[in-house]
Amino acid sequence: MDTNSTVTSKAGVLKIGKSVSSELSKIKDANVNVRDRLNDILLTEKHNLISYQTGINEIICDDLRSLLIENRNSIQKLHTRFFNELFNLGEYQANVAQIAQIADTVEVFTNYRVQFPYKQ
Repeated sequence: MDTNSTVTSKAGVLKIGKSVSSELSKIKDANVNVRDRLNDILLTEKHNLISYQTGINEIICDDLRSLLIENRNSIQKLHTRFFNELFNLGEYQANVAQIAQIADTVEVFTNYRVQFPYKQ
């Protein structure tokens, strides 16, 4: 995934991502297309990851927990692969944060430190 690629939206917002690929249809119709398939797979893998994590948290048998962890790690790799494919097709983009936005966020979370029950 090339996170150094940027595009500008119609509204002029700079975004991390790529332009939408010609492989993805521009007009949504009743047909299932590449975008629909990849998004469906991605959603399924998200649900699988959540289910595996719940099982890992609640399993008593160490051998079975190890097997579930291996399976979850394999699913995580697949999930990342499908997400990267959609990113490379231009399906996902993110706004580029301005320095002031980053500074504001750092300040907010730095101020939360007083709520921690222990000293850092």
